[in-house]
Amino acid sequence: MADQIDALDRKLTYGMLLIGGIAALTNPLLGAGIAAKALLPGVAGIVSKFTLRPAAQTLAERKEGEAIRQAEENILREFSDASTVKVINPILQQLDLALRTTENQHDPLLDFNFSTLEIKELDGDKWQVLTEIAMYHIYKDIYHDPTLYKQAQLGPEDIRWFHALFNDLKST
Repeated sequence: MADQIDALDRKLTYGMLLIGGIAALTNPLLGAGIAAKALLPGVAGIVSKFTLRPAAQTLAERKEGEAIRQAEENILREFSDASTVKVINPILQQLDLALRTTENQHDPLLDFNFSTLEIKELDGDKWQVLTEIAMYHIYKDIYHDPTLYKQAQLGPEDIRWFHALFNDLKST
């Protein structure tokens, strides 16, 4: 919208300069006055475009950043004040480790025991199935397209682990 206003302002300025030029043929003083009036609003538009607009944008970005930071602080404060059970999901912890390492450093199928999956704070093992379903939905497009493995930084050990997890889903 500001660019449209600037374009309209430019047309008006050029029109007034043209009228000032024509008027200068009959009355040089009147023509100079019209031309001066045409140029002064243009200068204000340039000043606005190159100083006020960037300053307003910077201020808006700062306010937005401050609002995000304050919202994060409020959420963290509310979360810490609540009686929420805080647990570490071992499957997601394993995923993080698998994605940060190479096959030589860590193989999730060899270094992870699925039978010991337990979160004492949670009743049952529904969290395990939900975690596996969520991981499948996140990675299914990549999992089914081997050309995307490298781009997603998935090694053969990661694909084998996904295969074990996702095949387990079919049995549930």
